[in-house]
Amino acid sequence: MPDNKTRASHLAARRRPGSTTKPWYPAKPMGLARALLKAGYGTRRQTEEMVVQGRVRLGDKVVTDPRHMADVGAEIYLDGDILQRLELRYFVLHKPLRVVCAKASTPGHKQVEELFAPGIVGLAVAGRMDGKTTGMILYSNDTQWNNMVSTTTGLEQEYRIQVEGELSDLEISVMTAGVHLPTLGLFRPQTVRIVEILNGHTVVNMTVREGKIRQVRRMLTTLRHKVTMVRRVRIGDIRLGDLSVGSQRELSNPEINSIREIHAAELRNKNGSGGAGG
Repeated sequence: MPDNKTRASHLAARRRPGSTTKPWYPAKPMGLARALLKAGYGTRRQTEEMVVQGRVRLGDKVVTDPRHMADVGAEIYLDGDILQRLELRYFVLHKPLRVVCAKASTPGHKQVEELFAPGIVGLAVAGRMDGKTTGMILYSNDTQWNNMVSTTTGLEQEYRIQVEGELSDLEISVMTAGVHLPTLGLFRPQTVRIVEILNGHTVVNMTVREGKIRQVRRMLTTLRHKVTMVRRVRIGDIRLGDLSVGSQRELSNPEINSIREIHAAELRNKNGSGGAGG
């Protein structure tokens, strides 16, 4: 087992972008995949794959069983580097057309991971978006935060949508009242606002909660308007702004915390106004 001097030299020579320089050791016995997850190296499935691929060493021994137990204080190595707790990083990406979040390969489509900031371990997309939709994608190496983005039903999403034809005031009223979609049930946007009507096309801003983009498309198709463009421009309090297509930026602390605050408020509402039982 390497001594402290050797360990420090090893870390100084092989720092990872996006990580701290402090080694991470299990505080209680746990499986190797779970240890990698706790240190911030991805989802359970991702960390299990790392172990199975032979990338993980426990002390001097390569272990390929994700459930193999690591003792308290065990030295775990990933790709030859001693395990470190990763610095959590958060990004917004302006996703282009024909870039998909699903793992299945589609001819002519890129994986969104190919656009992620380089050199940062454990990055994963928060939620999903199909190849026909552009705009905001949030991603980070904070698994818990990513899960909040994808599961918080009260988190508003705002879309800029262009359709063929002119939407009438009556159609806007129908949409805001709710449209029953075959196999998908009732879908009711929070707001629908016309931005402009020009050259036989209508551009609207639509805010939804709990809705998926396929419901937005189906609703407009039901009203006999072909959708020609969908771009997500806001998630909660985080806005796309003037970020150019294919570009990304790191989120500010207020933006990061806004997701946690919305999630916490939703939990309080579910559990009662006080947030605690009496």
